[in-house]
Amino acid sequence: MKPRSTGLLALAEELQSYILSFLPYQDILRCTSVCKALRQTYTSSSELQYITELGGQQLLPVPDTDLDNHTSISKRLQLLRDKAHAWFKFDIHSFKTISIPEQFHDAKTSLADGHLCLFNEDEQSAKIFPILPKPSQYKIERDWPSGSLCSIPNADSIEVFMDPAQNLIAIACMIADETLGMDDERLYIDLGALDGDGGVHPEAAGKTLFLSALPRCEDGLYTIENWKLEGLGKLIAFRRSLLVHEGSYKFGEEIWFLQIWDWQKSTTSSCVLSDTIINPEVGESLDFCFLGNDRLLIVSKDLKLYSIEDLSQAPRLLACFLMPVSVTGIQCLLPMDDIAHSSQLQMQAQRTMWTSDPKNRILSLITRTRDATNSFTFVISTRIFFDPQAGAFDGMAEIPWECWGPLNARVFVHNWRCRVGVSGNRVLQAFPATDATAEDHPDDMDYKLHMMDFSPLAVERREGLGIVVTEPSTIEISESVETLTTSLPYVEVVSDRVFGSDQVIDIWVDKDRIYLPKLASEELEDSDGIDKLEVIEI
Repeated sequence: MKPRSTGLLALAEELQSYILSFLPYQDILRCTSVCKALRQTYTSSSELQYITELGGQQLLPVPDTDLDNHTSISKRLQLLRDKAHAWFKFDIHSFKTISIPEQFHDAKTSLADGHLCLFNEDEQSAKIFPILPKPSQYKIERDWPSGSLCSIPNADSIEVFMDPAQNLIAIACMIADETLGMDDERLYIDLGALDGDGGVHPEAAGKTLFLSALPRCEDGLYTIENWKLEGLGKLIAFRRSLLVHEGSYKFGEEIWFLQIWDWQKSTTSSCVLSDTIINPEVGESLDFCFLGNDRLLIVSKDLKLYSIEDLSQAPRLLACFLMPVSVTGIQCLLPMDDIAHSSQLQMQAQRTMWTSDPKNRILSLITRTRDATNSFTFVISTRIFFDPQAGAFDGMAEIPWECWGPLNARVFVHNWRCRVGVSGNRVLQAFPATDATAEDHPDDMDYKLHMMDFSPLAVERREGLGIVVTEPSTIEISESVETLTTSLPYVEVVSDRVFGSDQVIDIWVDKDRIYLPKLASEELEDSDGIDKLEVIEI
């Protein structure tokens, strides 16, 4: 006689599925190998398969807030699988081209939620418009003519940040009034609605964000050299870098200040961070990015992780991750277009069913060595910044590269310039179509696009799509004559289309498309910016 099942196996299959649905996706998969009965429960449950598919692709489900969008779990599962496969089977030869208005050919250009955001500092104008919008897409289209960005007369806009997900535009302005003396007294940040009439954003605590005062050098002998305005959901950050000319600070020393606001709750902030860059003249640089709503990463000669959970105080240092080599000109790429902090308005309008998990996505650092003979792309899993056990460094204040880097990163070498796009766990890079020699100039070479998926499920279940790379890879660092070995697994597909160097001057990627900016035509005089955007649907 067959033994009678007890415990979990004695329950109806629907109850087994319900109980298993509370487990992490890795544990669900482990249960399927325990016995045939649990395996059958898994294969019969679209919900369990959907949970493991989301987890394996390192995505988070979005609550169904749209009453008219009751997509079944089985349908969502199929859509999710189809989308993952589409990234490795897309037609790189099929694309559409959109034109960029002539006045914005040399403008600062960014991509946000399927919109192109343009800011021309010289002409003091801006524009946002949707790129080949889909019927279900939440769309914003607006122009800001010259002189209309700043709310105070005799002020110039120096930086603009647009977030269609929050219907937000933030404008950093500087008053052209030398009588105010200190540079920080002339700076302010205005908030508004992208589709508004210039009034206060309906969710903002006020119209203007107030900056904390800068330290007083003797006679105020420093200048604001550069700045960056960035946002994520309810957070806005503004970084100022000051170059000291005289006084108690070292001549030529660069001091940076970063201030963070919850713009929906307060127009003031005590969340201020500052430090120095000792040698800006030799290329030492700094960048930053949000890792979700509660963590901030400062990227320079090393990676400093801060908690920003409490904005009533200065960011709290959690750990310092040491880089393996001395680098310069560092840039952080962490697109926020599909991170899980979008507004309910956008989720409903676009019927979003899943978003990338900020704790399990890819961060890309673009940098070069001091001798500038090569550029490097550090592809890093953000899990290392959320799970200390992933590196087993036991609370060390400074974490050596050997303890955190090799298993959680891949490093790629580029000939002079990195061309990289990042979205979720996918990285798109342009590499020479043929092996380069020392005599080859990068601008004279042809390139191919390499699509890489670092999600665990892609590596484990590629189903004949792409090449799985699990073996460690080693590169040589010419400056230090050292080698660097990394082993974060990924799946790679190389496109069969060949591009000229002017066709891949940059790469942008979101969850649905690839965007390739094109250099302005030679017929257009006095312009070295971009005039077209090639759009490839996934």
